[in-house]
Amino acid sequence: NMIGIIAGNFDVIHPGYIAMFNEMKQHCDHILVLLHTDPTIERPEKCKPVLSVEERLAILHSLRQVDEVHTYTTEAELYDYLKNLSAALSSRKTTIKRFLGDDYEGRAFTGDDLNIPIHYINRDHGWSTTKFKKQIADEVFNSSNV
Repeated sequence: NMIGIIAGNFDVIHPGYIAMFNEMKQHCDHILVLLHTDPTIERPEKCKPVLSVEERLAILHSLRQVDEVHTYTTEAELYDYLKNLSAALSSRKTTIKRFLGDDYEGRAFTGDDLNIPIHYINRDHGWSTTKFKKQIADEVFNSSNV
């Protein structure tokens, strides 16, 4: 039994997320999403989510690839969750694999010392939430200036 874990704020689901969840499903029996409530709390330079936690939970729960969703607020909370899950599952013949975008290769990230196997997801599809939000904003701006 393989559980795939991915953490993020999952604001505005776009085709890149669907490709990522599909890739995870190819490698795992169960997908666990750890939903960051608001990354700007600890990192003000990040984009504040447009959708509420409740709206993002509803969207994630509606995706057929996603089996389970839990929320976290701080990186310390994420770290503890990963550490406790890893310890709990090691005694139950269940393995876990963490999924990260390939832009994290060679970089430090929360839980990188926990010895959880990492699968880097190829992001050649070119989609990102920031890019998607910018496209929407540009379209709204351009159509309002007609």
